[in-house]
Amino acid sequence: MAKSLSALLLLCSSLWQTLWAQEVTIVAGPILDIINQQGTGPYQQILHQAAQRSGIELVETFYPLKRAVETFKHKKSLAIYLMIDAFKEEISRNEIITTYPIGIYKLYIFTRKDQTAISSYAQLKGKRVGGVFGYEGSYQSLINRGIQVYYISDEKAQLDKLNNGRVDAILGFLPDWLPYLEQLNYDESFPVDIGYDYIVVWNTPQGQAFVDKISPALQQMKHEGTLKKILADHYLDFDYKVTKTFEWQPTDKSQPNTSEP
Repeated sequence: MAKSLSALLLLCSSLWQTLWAQEVTIVAGPILDIINQQGTGPYQQILHQAAQRSGIELVETFYPLKRAVETFKHKKSLAIYLMIDAFKEEISRNEIITTYPIGIYKLYIFTRKDQTAISSYAQLKGKRVGGVFGYEGSYQSLINRGIQVYYISDEKAQLDKLNNGRVDAILGFLPDWLPYLEQLNYDESFPVDIGYDYIVVWNTPQGQAFVDKISPALQQMKHEGTLKKILADHYLDFDYKVTKTFEWQPTDKSQPNTSEP
């Protein structure tokens, strides 16, 4: 029995080493002031620090948002930042898993500061609403109501078109748009969608090992205040509660010793 147990432990150790002999590949797309081509965005800083703490070698590739989504969908990377809603209809929830959150998001409908805030879907009738290519899955509640979304290349172009009157409203996420709120009007009580920003990972042995290894580091960084420090004005506080089968489930050992900041 002892020999069998030792052999099993050796096999598990060998499997773990094999999984981590490979680099963890992640694909990133531009997200306003959060993820950028230079690799210096707050979410990128958080993930790379968590990887360093966990002894993970992370290789990141940056593409335009739609191409980033397609790259992940075709399994050319193990992971992708945030984009779980981008493939709602195409990838089974059993095929993916997620890390501990990097942050939380709230999707709102923004108008110019001199325009009335949108407080109901009915107000969007006949209006031109600007969205971003790659986020189609996040806009499903509007599309299901027959609201036409005009797709724009990125969030900065969205803001330009809003200011130029090319669209009447734009769809945007907080915390991404927090630094721009002086220019915008919105109803805080009318979010279109709320959820966690996490790393979405293919549900493979390597993916499971990655999620299980990096999530405690991300969790610790949240509890010790590192996420808040890095995100600064982009930080929205959250209390992580597992509600979906693909979300990482903390174990007793992964619970931090520090209290909520």
